[in-house]
Amino acid sequence: MRFKAILNPCSDTGRGKQQKEIIENTGAGLDDFQVEVTQNRGEAIVIAKNAADDGFDVVIAAGGDGTVHEVINGLLQSVNRQTSLGVIPIGSGNDFAYAHGIPVDIQSAAKLIFAGQTKLIDLAKVVDDRGNTVFFANNFGIGFDANVVIRTEEITRLHGFPKYFWGVLKTLALDFRSFELKMRFDHEEVDEEILFIAFGLGKRHGGGFMLTPEALNDDDLTDSCTVRKMSRLKALRFLNSAVQGTHINNPLVTMRQSKHVEIQSNQPLPLHADGEVYAHPRDNVRSLIVTSFPAELKLIA
Repeated sequence: MRFKAILNPCSDTGRGKQQKEIIENTGAGLDDFQVEVTQNRGEAIVIAKNAADDGFDVVIAAGGDGTVHEVINGLLQSVNRQTSLGVIPIGSGNDFAYAHGIPVDIQSAAKLIFAGQTKLIDLAKVVDDRGNTVFFANNFGIGFDANVVIRTEEITRLHGFPKYFWGVLKTLALDFRSFELKMRFDHEEVDEEILFIAFGLGKRHGGGFMLTPEALNDDDLTDSCTVRKMSRLKALRFLNSAVQGTHINNPLVTMRQSKHVEIQSNQPLPLHADGEVYAHPRDNVRSLIVTSFPAELKLIA
């Protein structure tokens, strides 16, 4: 079998570059095991597509959730849909790995990949009013949730859950605002002023927030957590319950499972996909469609 590992050296606030030799050593006994290091954001999409086009059996995302996100979107651009995804999680959050039981230890993750047991997992597709399309594998966020991702990118001295938590606190202080949305969840129409909406194919978001605790990655449904407008004080209290997953009982929260969601806003939306900024408010995205895609990707897990 042929393996291509795509390593993001910037994963986990730059710690990813220290893992190159370790990852190379895990595949030293294989006939064809290659490691390619990305230099720029978005490059893993191109590398993954080319690797699948060239007939690699497995493409490995060695990085965080953003790296997994890029590799998946690259694989989906290839004409070869037989290539499997492997993951060596070395990021700050590693929420995708958590959802699929992939160990964070490099040797253990590599051993799992080389065992070659695959399963088909769901994805979801987002199309916005710019005509842009992106697939997400774990989560997608609108509003406060996305502003947290934007603020987290500014933080360089922390990693793991503390980094995301500090991002939440910064967003509470600097970007706390609501959004008026017209929404359609399958056949349910809703007009609400919301703080954020978190879509999930996995249970965990931001390295520790269980925003969609009942999400499954093989049920052809995208879970969503809609949080309506609330005060800063209530938002602070919400944080602890979101870590525990008990926020689902909050009267300002609505949990749904949908196949097709349409959203329109009266103002530009901040958006993230799998923990990576998808749109800043300056990009002026005001409407989007989220559609579930069942059994869309072969994952080694």
